[in-house]
Amino acid sequence: MDPILEKVTANLDHSFALKEDILPFIEIGWHFHPEYELTLIAESYGKRVIGDHVDTFAAGDLLLIGPGIPHYMRNDSAFYQGDPALRCRAIVAHFSEDFMGSPFFSKPELKAIQQLLLESQQAIHVYGETALEVAADMEQLLSTKGFSRLVLLLTILHNIALRTERHQLASNGYTRKAPSGETQRIGQVYAYLFQHFSEDIRLGKVAQSINLTDSAFCKFLKRHTGKTFSFILNEIRIGHACRLLNETAASVGEVAYKSGYTNASYFNRKFRTFTGLTPLQYRRRWQPPDQTISR
Repeated sequence: MDPILEKVTANLDHSFALKEDILPFIEIGWHFHPEYELTLIAESYGKRVIGDHVDTFAAGDLLLIGPGIPHYMRNDSAFYQGDPALRCRAIVAHFSEDFMGSPFFSKPELKAIQQLLLESQQAIHVYGETALEVAADMEQLLSTKGFSRLVLLLTILHNIALRTERHQLASNGYTRKAPSGETQRIGQVYAYLFQHFSEDIRLGKVAQSINLTDSAFCKFLKRHTGKTFSFILNEIRIGHACRLLNETAASVGEVAYKSGYTNASYFNRKFRTFTGLTPLQYRRRWQPPDQTISR
């Protein structure tokens, strides 16, 4: 799966592009674009890669992704089984760095937004009360026209910029590079892992899927992600386990199995490595105190 250069065009009546996607599941794969992207996931859940960051996503997630950062999302498997109750709904705004004129964001009154856009070069996840407030504004953005539409986008960016409920996703060492024959295959690797992470995945089979030997594949991953195959696979599996612990009443044993682990001790050890908590501690941390805890 090559990273797709997504061409974003704004309506002639508007200075930035805005769309509401309502789909049975996410269709676009590993892609990038020269515009900033502000995305609200209104409905849907699954897994995502942004630069070298891997995580789950769910309804309410708000992301600001800078120009040129490759990113990829895939819904969980339930979305691909024809269930009419499941769908993906997202509100997405794209705007270029100079959509208000090249020196616009250097004005003294806009320094906070300028800093936010610099931070977005590693992609930003917005959370908490800030995300809730901005989500309401994003919904309003869909029905706003003309000058008010432009002002509302700037207000959204300014609100995010003045708050602290955000963190960068891609690592400090991550650098964006023009796609090459090698980096294009990263998307294919993640697509395979997202689809098969709950199975008994062998390094050799994944290496074979992109026509590399085992040793070449290990060097390829380390060079382009800074991570080993085992680390990436566990990263995806533990992320899925966290979502199950948060959103379902499945026992820890069931969560481990559904996340691709057949050995409970190994699962517990890896879960603590990635989260600093045991699965039960993690569940207790996020669930109401009167909710039954499954062991």
